[in-house]
Amino acid sequence: MSQFLNLKILPLILLCFCFGFLFFFDPSNPALSRDSLVFTLFVWFFCSALAWKKKLNRIHPIFFLACLLLIGISTVNGINRAPVVYFPQKSNLKLLYVAAFSFSIFLFLKNVPPIFLFIHTVAFASSPPLFSSIKSIPLLIFVLASFLYLAPRRIRFQKLHGIITVFFLLVLISSLLSYKAQAGFLQLSLLLSGTGIFFLVSAYPSRGIKKGLLLILSFDLLLNTINLFSAVHTIWPFPILEPPLLLTYAGFPVSSIAVISALTTIVTLYTAFQFPWFSPVLIPGAAAAIYLTFLNHSRASMLAFLVAGIYFLLLRLGKKVSFTKVFVPTVFGLLILGLGTYFFIPGESITRYFNPETLLIRFSLWTFHFQSVFHNAPIFGLGPDADSLLAHLPGIHPGTIGYEDFYLFLHSFRSYPQAHNLYVEAYTSFGILGSVVFLGIAFQFVYLSYKMLRSKTRETANLGIFISCLFLFVAFHEFFDFNLGEQHFLIPLVLCVSLLQIKYGFKNRSIRTEKRLFQFSFYVGLFILGLVCFQITWEQRLRNLILASVQNEIELDNFLIYKEKNTIGKRKKVSYPIEEIVKNEKWIRSEESLVLASLILRKKPEYQTLSQSLLTRCIRQNPYSSACRKEKADLLKKNEPNLDIRQELGEAKKTDPFHIIFTE
Repeated sequence: MSQFLNLKILPLILLCFCFGFLFFFDPSNPALSRDSLVFTLFVWFFCSALAWKKKLNRIHPIFFLACLLLIGISTVNGINRAPVVYFPQKSNLKLLYVAAFSFSIFLFLKNVPPIFLFIHTVAFASSPPLFSSIKSIPLLIFVLASFLYLAPRRIRFQKLHGIITVFFLLVLISSLLSYKAQAGFLQLSLLLSGTGIFFLVSAYPSRGIKKGLLLILSFDLLLNTINLFSAVHTIWPFPILEPPLLLTYAGFPVSSIAVISALTTIVTLYTAFQFPWFSPVLIPGAAAAIYLTFLNHSRASMLAFLVAGIYFLLLRLGKKVSFTKVFVPTVFGLLILGLGTYFFIPGESITRYFNPETLLIRFSLWTFHFQSVFHNAPIFGLGPDADSLLAHLPGIHPGTIGYEDFYLFLHSFRSYPQAHNLYVEAYTSFGILGSVVFLGIAFQFVYLSYKMLRSKTRETANLGIFISCLFLFVAFHEFFDFNLGEQHFLIPLVLCVSLLQIKYGFKNRSIRTEKRLFQFSFYVGLFILGLVCFQITWEQRLRNLILASVQNEIELDNFLIYKEKNTIGKRKKVSYPIEEIVKNEKWIRSEESLVLASLILRKKPEYQTLSQSLLTRCIRQNPYSSACRKEKADLLKKNEPNLDIRQELGEAKKTDPFHIIFTE
């Protein structure tokens, strides 16, 4: 086939069609989505014509279109997700979109290697305010569709690749066995996106590619920092050294803003060290990013950044890289800093950041996680992103260790508590097998960074210092919090870790990406994943249609799925997507979507049977779902007031040991 149209480009053509389909049928904000699609196609056509005239053929026009569409989808998702009260930030998102869009055009017309445009696209699509409601589904299909186009002709399959592949298979098994399979597949898609990015970028041996990665990543991270920092006006004025808590930005939690800001500081400072002529821009950007961390009062992020910063300075100042010369002064410096903090800072300020009761509560929650998973799913765990199951598992009683703290958290915040610890979360999600392999990957990463530190090449040693600082930052931060399972933190971190020189590992074999067998296997896997992604995306579309039709009647709830609003006066007549749900009910699989679909079908008497069957399916697929059981019991009671539903209520209450669905 021709160079313009071949088997490597075919997935990208299908990807552009799918992205255009998502734009055109987006029910959340159809006007914005369609306007963005028309604008993207117009700009793409103009740039492609200009590139053809100037004979700029390094980046394929179809790949360029896919990048522009993903940037547009990410922006629309971010705008739709932001609450109404954050209207000024929605305008900032549009400015952020214009900047990223313009930079993509610059890279395309500059005729740079296509991997640079890929890095820019995935980094922008993972920005915190643009966190998609369907997580990394668009990002996943973009990474997979671009893989054969971007991959070098030969990929050396190292020992590290094998360990990561085994870990992915274990996570897949945990997801299939989980009663929260839908949430598990969403988390699995994020993991697969990160794996694909790591395999792809780390396969490039060129030093120029790796240096350019840092510069482009820093640009996107600083764009995000500017956007986040613009939200400070909502709490201004305030004392600069004693700021109030910036609680949230566009519905995004505090810890997420803090950790990405701290990571931005580390990346931009090292990039400024590598590119001194960009220092006047990068260093002030790093200062703004670390102030955002301070502004969010995140103890985990500040402590992790402090430890990583001291480690970096000691390695840079030391003439020889020695574990003793680095570790001992670091511990001593932290001890001096802790004593100085205790004696010279007022007690009320210390307790604000270092409250022993908070740590004791977390230790209690960790214990509760461990014993609950050990008694119910010790081998493969509960599945990715299935923490909510802990509140509904059998055998839990008030005498269980951590029961009281778990109970208080549920009833105080009306949300399911996470362990706030990466290692506990890994055990909860993946069980014993997955945790062991996960730790094996971590040790392999540490080993490779250590080998880079010991390199006689100055550039490699400097890169080893940077990557080892990142690992230290993640190790400390994720012990007190958990953000590695979120797209906004994982993807930039994976891009940085891709700088590892895996040649220090044990070589196994080379994979030729141009072989027909490899391409056939890849396309089969891509087709299967495409079906799963379509189901998740189509279900999300149906959910958005339902929520748009009943937004004046219900409000979402973490425990009951929804609550009915007490509206005063007559309700406006709305059109419910009943026929749409009836035609597509086979695509609805998640607990929340099944309950909401059942609610809509009750609007017409002829669909009462189908409404009840959806709740029955919900209970069958989610046997520990108190919400599904309560919803079905209420529906039976409403249809037949004289029906005895005590047995249904009794079974439902067994799955609610913390009394969050059925009050005491």
